[in-house]
Amino acid sequence: MPLTRQKLITAGVDNFFKKLNAHDLEGVMEGVADECEMRIPSSNFTYTGKAALRDHLDDFISSFPVINFRDFIFAADLEEMRLAVRFNISLTEDDGTETHMSNCNFFEVDEQGLLTDILIFASAPLKKGFEVGSST
Repeated sequence: MPLTRQKLITAGVDNFFKKLNAHDLEGVMEGVADECEMRIPSSNFTYTGKAALRDHLDDFISSFPVINFRDFIFAADLEEMRLAVRFNISLTEDDGTETHMSNCNFFEVDEQGLLTDILIFASAPLKKGFEVGSST
């Protein structure tokens, strides 16, 4: 049975972006299916499976003490259980260096509300906080 629009938004925005803002790795991982794959074509990174994704997100959170995903605009496909989210993000490193981007994520969600696929289109390719866990 398909999820509601609100449950799709909760899966992508509340359980992914907002938990990353809070550096809540365990909370993020609770919302990810075991077989989830994340791809970032602009940086040529692919994380296949929950363990690889955990390694990446742990490195990401450790690399940026301040993570601010915000200004969400969503489109939900209830029939296919997919969510597109356009957003702005600011990442601040320990030395105060800031990176600002405007990105778009495409999520696929299963019947339990778990993320099964994440495709990220980033406005700037990054390395720091993204290399760990990638198979490419």
